[in-house]
Amino acid sequence: MFILGNFFSAIGYVLRVAINFEIIIVIITAILSWIPGIYSFRLYHILRDIAEIVERPIRKIIPPLGYIDITPLIAILVLVFLDRFLAQSLIDLGWRLR
Repeated sequence: MFILGNFFSAIGYVLRVAINFEIIIVIITAILSWIPGIYSFRLYHILRDIAEIVERPIRKIIPPLGYIDITPLIAILVLVFLDRFLAQSLIDLGWRLR
């Protein structure tokens, strides 16, 4: 059973890294969006496309509130929940199967 335990632990750790990477990208794009003229840089559009993976479904449910877009905040909360619930559950399951 230790092979299955290692497999679940590895999936949990990889998922945790991917979620943390996405959180960092969402924070960076939210900060960069305040800089005037940033839209002309290609790197911003690449980061924005990565952040939109999580933010687009949330925007369909919760539209922007005037000039304030709370989508990055909600996206971070959802990602933290997924990290603490799903990734940690897989890691704990892996440890119990060893």
